[in-house]
Amino acid sequence: MRALVLALLVAIPSSAEVRPISDAEHAAVEIAAGYLSRGPAAVAERIASTSPLRGATDLHAEIEVRLGPRKGARWELQTVVPALKDRLAVFSVVYPSGFDDAVIFEMTKDGRLSDIRFLAQSTAGFQPAVSRAASPRRQDAGATAGWKPAVLGALLSFAAIFLARRRVLFVGMLSAAAALLVSASAISVLQQQATHASVITRKRAQGPPPLATLLPLRRALAGDGSDIEAAFRAVDRTPACAMIADLWKVQAALQQTDRTAVKAALAALPSSDIPLAEILRGRLALLEHDEAGAAVAFERAVNLGPGRDGIWYEAAAALLALGYEERAAEYLLRLVRIGSREADVYYSLASLAASNDRDEEAELLLRQAWSMRPVEREQLLRMDVFWSLLRRQMVAETISLSAPQDPLVTSPVASTRAIPLPVEAQPRMSGEFLHIAIGEQQLLVPGGAALAIPGTPVVAATEWARAEAERRLADLPNVMSFGRNASAYAQPALRERITGTAEALADRNRWAELVQLTEHLSAAAEYVPPSIFFLRSIGLQRLQRPHDARRLLVDVAASRVLQRKRDAAALSELAELFAAHDLYDAAVRMYDRSQSIRANPFIDDRVRQIQMNKRLATKYYTHQTAHFEIHYPDDVSNAAATELGTVLEAELARLQEWIPTRNFQRVVVNVVWWREFRATYTGSDYVLGFYNGKITVPIAGTALVPQIVAILGHELAHAMMAQATNDQAPRWFQEGLAQRIELAVHHRNAFNMYDDDRLLPVSLLDAVLHASPDPEMVAAAYIVAQTDIRYIESKYGKGALHTMLDAFRDGATTEEALRRVTGKPIAAFETELRAWGRTERRVFQ
Repeated sequence: MRALVLALLVAIPSSAEVRPISDAEHAAVEIAAGYLSRGPAAVAERIASTSPLRGATDLHAEIEVRLGPRKGARWELQTVVPALKDRLAVFSVVYPSGFDDAVIFEMTKDGRLSDIRFLAQSTAGFQPAVSRAASPRRQDAGATAGWKPAVLGALLSFAAIFLARRRVLFVGMLSAAAALLVSASAISVLQQQATHASVITRKRAQGPPPLATLLPLRRALAGDGSDIEAAFRAVDRTPACAMIADLWKVQAALQQTDRTAVKAALAALPSSDIPLAEILRGRLALLEHDEAGAAVAFERAVNLGPGRDGIWYEAAAALLALGYEERAAEYLLRLVRIGSREADVYYSLASLAASNDRDEEAELLLRQAWSMRPVEREQLLRMDVFWSLLRRQMVAETISLSAPQDPLVTSPVASTRAIPLPVEAQPRMSGEFLHIAIGEQQLLVPGGAALAIPGTPVVAATEWARAEAERRLADLPNVMSFGRNASAYAQPALRERITGTAEALADRNRWAELVQLTEHLSAAAEYVPPSIFFLRSIGLQRLQRPHDARRLLVDVAASRVLQRKRDAAALSELAELFAAHDLYDAAVRMYDRSQSIRANPFIDDRVRQIQMNKRLATKYYTHQTAHFEIHYPDDVSNAAATELGTVLEAELARLQEWIPTRNFQRVVVNVVWWREFRATYTGSDYVLGFYNGKITVPIAGTALVPQIVAILGHELAHAMMAQATNDQAPRWFQEGLAQRIELAVHHRNAFNMYDDDRLLPVSLLDAVLHASPDPEMVAAAYIVAQTDIRYIESKYGKGALHTMLDAFRDGATTEEALRRVTGKPIAAFETELRAWGRTERRVFQ
């Protein structure tokens, strides 16, 4: 596949035309905001006089059953195919229960509603337009052939990066295919109603059938606390209502039943014109390991339309994971052709262009994506493919890495087509992206800055991320109620909700709650993303349950999830987790599998390091002291090892003043020769030791002079901080404090060395230290981190460092720990730090 991609990659366009919001979508967003504020009455006011909905006995009920309850709902405007942009507006909708849908507004030319539909209804009325727009081999296919590998590659790199800031796009989207949860009653009714699909299609031309009887079920599924079974039984068994109710029941059921019966029920349906039916058919096919049948079903769902970018993400990811690479590329190609307003598409294309050394194109695409919706600078820094771009002049001027805070990005067309908003609405925008909070409800409008009312505040990407994390954590009690059931991952909205909450817990070191949330998950469940198991393994380790953590990793490695899916990144992550548990052979096997999928020169070096670690653990001599187990080669004397143990014990006692560590647990210290250390571990003359659960230093045959003792003290400080904070202190703090306590004559001061444009803010130091391939920037990050520690000590005293250690042990983030010391937000800390640094060029002694 890699050869095919390279052969087809003629050029990645430097930019793509992002389609502005149409007049129909403009009016639809206003109507949606009104609905989320006032309910059906706001929509009824905008129904066209010619709409068939006008004849409804209870218009408000007919509106709500189509749109779903507004309380707590999250709506997002999607991009439809160009042929429909002046007729339709499509919103993805997620309700508090996690039940998701797509709401389709059919608009008149004067901005009024002609009809409202949703996924469980026929799309027969859309077929001519959708068929033309969806055909992947029309006359424009040749002109855009170069995009095929571009978009496919973008999806590959995109998985853990950008899509709504989620780490698990492919496995997550593919897992929408899992665990069809259907009650026996729903199956029997589906079989009885199978012959009615054509009847529904014919009746559509005569006007929509009344659906108000579905309203109690719609509300129950959305999460109002009602009895779903009782609401289901109360639905009128007219053909239209019965079919919708049955499909909803299949989608929302929370327990598995007889797969054979489910398969028979769906097989009784002819090839329908109801998108939800085809989506469910695809999910069942995957559950039965019928990959070809799943691909066919997903294609039907896509082609039924209306064509929109949201459904293509799910279908393309599923097809790609199943090995239908070219077909997946065709779907993703459509996203570009329809002018998708989703910024993530363009970040992905920038990533692919950069990885193919097309820096000019990558720069333009990155700047375009940034203008559409900025992401956190930290997120870009963690993508090594962007490092060369971020240092280019035009990008550096746009995305400054030295600014204390993430910059504000304002759209040049902001508020030029403003819509009236409810009085309680709280709009915010960033780049071209508009977010409107209306009480508990949310309305997201990619490309919607033009619709913002004058005076709408512009916010930084960090504020979006912080607000999203807070929302996830506040949702924990609800997620805990269903997230411990593996079957919940079968529903895309629930899966995204659970994984997002799990990630928020991990980011805040709330491992006990994360372990509780994932307690009942089996590694054999294909529909649970591997990242969830990886987080659980880390959590078990942090909770001092290493045996359970290792057993989980072994189960994941043997599971069908990784056996069947070609996920090189997941295999590499699993390899690192194995290595952290000293399961050396298992780590090498995982890296070998990853390398067979996608070549990575880093892997060969890492395998050599793991093999060296195995030799250190099994072939070297050992000497033990009260707190250290020293491993040394046979050509180092026992007397030298004994002397080293004495020095380490003395350093441990000295450093207690800085890093109080009660009941310090014995640490392994690996002593190796310099030539072996450089060749195997670093390939550099600048790294003189490291700590990764064990201390490794290249001091074999070396006298313990002060410079060597300084190295030992630095690495020992890391070990002490790991124990003092349960290994939860961020990297910048560890490196800064470890340098501060070294027995050295003086330390470098960042303010004596760098201009403002090279001074990294504390919020970006971890990203640089973890991910940067630029040795100069890493060196600068070390010096800045130590300077930050000096400032904290100078301004707030040595006790402030103890306070931060305690905060990290409690699970605090950098911002939370700094606020505990300073009482101020991180931006104020950065401002005062720089003022302090410029007032006097101190020499740190």
